[in-house]
Amino acid sequence: MNRLRSPRVLLALTFLGFISLGLPDAINGVIWPSVSNHFNVPLGNLGLFLIAFTAGYLTASLSIVRLLEKLGVGGLLTMSCGFVILSLVGFATAPTWSLYLLSSVFAGLGAGAIDTGLNAYAARHFSAKHMTWLHACWGIGASTGAAIAAAVIAQNFSWRWSPLTLALILTPITIIFFFARAAWSEDAPVEEGSAKTTQTSARLTESLRHPLVWLQALIFFLYVGTEASFGQWAYTLLTQARGVSETSAGFAVSLYWISLTAGRFVLGSIADRVPAKKMIGFAMSSALVGGLIFVLSHSVALSTTGLMIVGVSFAPIYPGLMSQTPSRLGRYSESTIGFQIASGLLGAVAIPSLGGILVRAYGVGSLNSFFLALAPALWLLTLILIFEFVKLSHEEPAAT
Repeated sequence: MNRLRSPRVLLALTFLGFISLGLPDAINGVIWPSVSNHFNVPLGNLGLFLIAFTAGYLTASLSIVRLLEKLGVGGLLTMSCGFVILSLVGFATAPTWSLYLLSSVFAGLGAGAIDTGLNAYAARHFSAKHMTWLHACWGIGASTGAAIAAAVIAQNFSWRWSPLTLALILTPITIIFFFARAAWSEDAPVEEGSAKTTQTSARLTESLRHPLVWLQALIFFLYVGTEASFGQWAYTLLTQARGVSETSAGFAVSLYWISLTAGRFVLGSIADRVPAKKMIGFAMSSALVGGLIFVLSHSVALSTTGLMIVGVSFAPIYPGLMSQTPSRLGRYSESTIGFQIASGLLGAVAIPSLGGILVRAYGVGSLNSFFLALAPALWLLTLILIFEFVKLSHEEPAAT
């Protein structure tokens, strides 16, 4: 058991946890047209799927303090992976659209608990370097899951084989988590540069009375929504408003996601040597420049370059802000991390949806203004937080 608590083994388990979190995340985008056709439901029903998934995700994220108290990180991770496997089997075997939709609730419950629990643990036990690499592992999982789903479709197999294959892959991973669940105890080794706190965790209702919690949640809402919007709408803007070929536009968007994932590995290697404030401040400023290049350019090469700059600039922001939460908020951090992740998920749904509303009302060209508003707003809010232009540091009640 002592071997399981060694830093290397614990880090490897956490890497594996983030890969398992990413594996199912991207398959729905690949199989959804086939699912829609199979159940004879409109493509627009994807919104219902996302609502059901979000309901499960938010329930788990906002209950994270109670779940960690009852199960611990190891137990929570094992249970959550079990929920994800159950949802994947549900997707693969659902005879009706209603049962398929119900499976998405279980997918949200599992993903929300894994995401929040691992982020809370990693923020308190791992350095900024490894925190950044952990989120890069999510990208590996998502890319692998999407590739598996695409390969299944390309080979003319039933779409049901995609979730079933991922369920088979996640089963041995879940067994590993079950037998290694004691490795996640709070007396496990803590890396230098992490921000472990031994204070009693505050409940969500208590944390929500703290203004800094709301500022960080707003930033996560806007950041994740902006990241998702570039990924979801850049292709449409390039092909339908700028006349870029589908091949070139697809290549540009692929490079955006590749830059984001690769950037986390590259920048993670220097994260421990560069103060988080400087790293995040520079990254946000660089993302603003990249966003302006993308918005203002009508050249394919410059548009692609702008997207790549945005992608690599976004790389350290989410893990960097997450790793700083314990030092900023102390005993409020666990419930705050759950709130931040939940806010990010809402942003990933709401902000791209706002782009869709603008497209329907004003045409595809309105996406230029959409991106032009998002990037500076995110830049300004992030700088307010990291450079503390507004004094909102956490204050503990005086001892009595």
